[in-house]
Amino acid sequence: MIRIFFKTLWNNRKRNILVFIELLMISLVLFNLTLYIVNMVTIYRIKNCYNTDNVVLINISKKAEEDKDKTDQAFANLKKVLASNPFVESVSISTTALPYNYNLWSSDYKYDDQHFNLAGRRVDFDYARVMKITPVKGRWFDETDLGKTVEPIVISKSADEKYLDGNSLGKTIDDGNRKFEVIGVVDEFKRSDIEKPIPFAFFLKTNVDPQYYWSVSFLVRTTEGNTGKMLEMAESQVYSTLDPEKWAISSLNSLDNMRAAQNADSSQRNYLSIIIALFIMINVFLGTIGILWYNTNLRINEIGIKRAVGSTGLGIRKMLILENLVIAGFALVIVMLVIMQVPTFLPGGELENGVYVKSVWISSISMVLLVLVSTWIPASIASNIHPATALKTE
Repeated sequence: MIRIFFKTLWNNRKRNILVFIELLMISLVLFNLTLYIVNMVTIYRIKNCYNTDNVVLINISKKAEEDKDKTDQAFANLKKVLASNPFVESVSISTTALPYNYNLWSSDYKYDDQHFNLAGRRVDFDYARVMKITPVKGRWFDETDLGKTVEPIVISKSADEKYLDGNSLGKTIDDGNRKFEVIGVVDEFKRSDIEKPIPFAFFLKTNVDPQYYWSVSFLVRTTEGNTGKMLEMAESQVYSTLDPEKWAISSLNSLDNMRAAQNADSSQRNYLSIIIALFIMINVFLGTIGILWYNTNLRINEIGIKRAVGSTGLGIRKMLILENLVIAGFALVIVMLVIMQVPTFLPGGELENGVYVKSVWISSISMVLLVLVSTWIPASIASNIHPATALKTE
């Protein structure tokens, strides 16, 4: 029975090769679309290490030079003034750890013989309280870290798993000049909900050095529903503490607003991509139906002969579906083998963990269902044709 089945496929090889080529192209398109969508959904579901609810950003830019000691004292006073508001829970000063901001610096590091790159984010002790960061391993910075020869750092889960085998606590990395000890691991830092996170590290910064930077950012966590009050009072408190001739507020916003704006900008591009992907999927579906319908119609005479010698309508449908599934299966296998030659699509490439395997399963199941639907309809029509009628359509 199996021999006859494959002999039938071989006898119709010219027609089947054309079907195979069409299904191969459809499988390639389907698999790549599945990869794209699954990867995007996976990135969206990655947990951020921070919580931006009820947090206000006050970005202060330098207008002119000022005495360093005077500036340091003024910024220390401003932090106290902001924290003194009854609706404020905590205040942090940061320069490179702002959510929804694409400015960052990165450096190369080494552990044993392995070299890798980490994005750097300088934070103070209070940053974790403001952003509600809870390490998944180890701890956050505390007073015991002051004055250490080997500087403490807190790294992301991706850096921990990718570069340090998931066992980074206590290990030391270096950038060629300084050494750093990993004391904690946190979730990822995404600059928008749909952005692929990159491995990073939090570095402890105990002094503000506002004169060193052209802008310094205050992150202020308020009690529930009081970001509006903080936004109303921020300007007067900043300018009553800092010299308005030397410093100016360059941006004042809540992180929730920034998140919405950033996501809206990113979503527009992704919505367009999804619309295009859905359009292609519809065309793939219609194309598959058309190809298999046409192929079935070409076999009306053959179907009539089989019906004349006793084949049932159900048997004909099963035969046609099985043939198309085998052809589609070969097409899928070749597509998988081709995709596996592209490092970007494999684990360790640009795809998130598990995306490749999920995409294989989803695209394979989708292809099977697509072939079943696309074959069942024309096969049902063809198998119900009377043998005498079918034999006249040579």
